[in-house]
Formats: sequence, C-alpha cells, structure tokens
Amino acid sequence: MPGIVSSVAYVRLGAPDLDVQEQFLQHFGLVRVLRDDKRLYMRGISDAPFIHVTELGESGVIAVGYHVNPDVPIESLEQRFGAKVEPIDEPGGGKRLVLHDPNGLHVELVQDRDTVDELPRRNALRGSDGISKDRGPSRIEKLVHTAYMTTRMSETIAWYQENFGFLPTDELYVGEPGNTLGRFLRTDCGEDPVYHHVLFIFRGEKNGLHHASFEVERVDEIFTGGDHLHELNYDHVRGIGRHALGSQIFDYWMSPFNVMHEHWSSTEKMNVHSSFNEIKIGSGMVHDSGEAPPERFVKQASPILSGAAR
Repeated sequence: MPGIVSSVAYVRLGAPDLDVQEQFLQHFGLVRVLRDDKRLYMRGISDAPFIHVTELGESGVIAVGYHVNPDVPIESLEQRFGAKVEPIDEPGGGKRLVLHDPNGLHVELVQDRDTVDELPRRNALRGSDGISKDRGPSRIEKLVHTAYMTTRMSETIAWYQENFGFLPTDELYVGEPGNTLGRFLRTDCGEDPVYHHVLFIFRGEKNGLHHASFEVERVDEIFTGGDHLHELNYDHVRGIGRHALGSQIFDYWMSPFNVMHEHWSSTEKMNVHSSFNEIKIGSGMVHDSGEAPPERFVKQASPILSGAAR
C-alpha cells in the first residue's frame, strides 16, 4: 500500500527583510503570489498555488509542507498523530495537520489545495531577429526535496519512514557499513515513478536545513539562471555539477539570509520496486561530478525556528 505522503508541497522560511528576500527569490526564478506585512508567498510555473513561503522574523526554516496521498482522507490521520486538521488560510486553501519531527521542525501535511493556471514556459523558438531569448532567471517548476543536518540521524530517519511510509533509496557510509553518514528517502507511490529522494537526512554537529531544491523547466535553465545570478553577484556555493546518486544536475545558491537554494534537474526515477543501496564514500562525497564541495557546503545548516507554523 502506498505511503500517506505523495510529494513535497512547499518550504516555509523566516527572513528579517521581505524586500531583500523577494528580490533574491525573483532572480532565483520564483514568482510572487501574495505579500503582506508579515508573509511572502512565491510560486513556480506549474499549477501549485505556492511552493515557497517567507515569514518576517529570524532567518531559518520554520516548516516543510507535504501533500497527503489523495486516497488517504487527512481527517483519518488525526487519531494516529494526535493532532487536529485545520483549514488553511493561505493561497490555495485546503486542509492542514501540523506535526513536529524529532528536531523540532514543523511538518505540515496538506490536502485539497486548489490548483492554479500554469505560467508560460520559455519559448524555444528563435525569432526573426536571430537573437536567443534564453536570458534571465531560471523557470522553476516546483519544490522537489529538502535536506537536513541532524544530531539525531537514526531517530529522524525512523520517524519519517514509520510515519509517512518513505522508502530508503541510498545510504551513505564512511569506512565500514554501519558508520552511516546519511540516507536518501523517497515517497512510496506504488508503481508510479518518483524522483530519487524527497528528503535527505545526514548526521552532523547541529540541527538545521541544508538546502531546499527546486526543479527547473529543463536542464539548460540551470545554466541560464546561474548566469543571471552570477551577473547580479549573488552568493554561489557549489556547481554546476552532477550528483552520481539520482543523476541530478545541481547548482547551489545562498540567499542573503543564509538559506541555501538549489536549481535542480533529473531524469532518473524510481518506484516501489527499486532497490536500496549502501554506498561507501570518501570525504567530501567525491563520487559526484564537478568541483569538490567546499567546506561551507558540507557544514551548511540553517537553524530550525521554534515559532509556530501557520
């Protein structure tokens, strides 16, 4: 039977300046949906009402939202989790049930959100002027995964697998098997294909968000969007490169408030029958293609905020 979570819906961050945050996110490739004095909602070009929320305040991560499988009524989860379903007073509406993972991160299970019209995609046809139109920010489809550093790795992995039915895809270890560095988890959608992971959990000296990853319309959007961000002198962390696990093309950028955002593209998918692998790695995950990760990438962890998720 498929798991109760079908995909990731959005990430909810905190930032002390919504003007600066919105400017970065627009150049990164997101589009404003709604903004008031306290919150900023951003979307991609797909039909999700929003995929990124910023709340005014301390910098860090507040929550991550996940779509509940349509075959699982969200009300049926109240007794299981000891939490109440509430209406969502945000773009797209719907229902929400809020949990807390072992690190204190708010986890928002959502269902029945309205969809919206998709936005125009990049025109691949060159016009009569002979000038390429591939300029400007990346066109982002959706949020595809998040990654976390934690001091409670085994407990956190077990929590997501047992509560949401996440499946293990790959486990990284150093030295001998059992000396686990991290594990990639994917959603269980039965026979339907899903991406390599919806969540990566790895051990470290603190608890925090490593990055939030956003799928672009097509792989060349990573290059054009990266050029755009370089021209504006935004803080580039790592890339462009390719993760061997999942065959993902990546490029990592730091927001002005030290939360890492990833441009991402992948063609490799899996389903419930795909195998679980244990993989030995060297220091710095040298199995990836491209430049070795800098120390700041390996140690990155934006704080988990204790404020109440909305």
